[in-house]
Amino acid sequence: MGEFTNDDKRKFLVSNVLKGFFYLGILLLLFLLLRQFSSEEERYSWFGGIYDDAALVMGIFVLSEILFGIIPPEVFMLWSLETSLIGPYLISIGILSVISYAAGFVNFNLGKWVKNKKWISGLRFPRIQKYLGLFEKYGGYLVVVASISPLPFSAISLLSGMGGLETKKYLFLSLFRILRYFVYGIVLAGLGNL
Repeated sequence: MGEFTNDDKRKFLVSNVLKGFFYLGILLLLFLLLRQFSSEEERYSWFGGIYDDAALVMGIFVLSEILFGIIPPEVFMLWSLETSLIGPYLISIGILSVISYAAGFVNFNLGKWVKNKKWISGLRFPRIQKYLGLFEKYGGYLVVVASISPLPFSAISLLSGMGGLETKKYLFLSLFRILRYFVYGIVLAGLGNL
């Protein structure tokens, strides 16, 4: 791993956490505007087919979490807040966080599996390559930052497996993912009541 100072780590963490809160703020603004300028009936007519199908929404969530976070998890937190289809809000946040944690572990193991496959090592995935330099520089610290920021947690998990991070260390560091879900979930619940 490349050498870096505590100051480098702090700047990297703060920068990414601030990005996370910025994106969360934009999502909340859109959510509040949608609530303010449309009735519940209008929103239901737009999203009803998906909105009420918990299995479909959870399937989309699982795929998104495995496929590098295509849809921000906060969207699913807001869905849970609005519908309660998978249980009381904090329990549903717990369910979503465990699914995200498990999806990251799936990608970590996939990374461990592909790291020695010659046919894979010759392929270039631009999105993965972008984060490879960060992983080489920060190592396991990148897992913590990806767990609590907008960095793609699943992609970083894949790189962690490919980079040879120890399984126990990965599992411990990625627990911050669960913390992120509860912190963001509480923030969304508080602002969702406006």
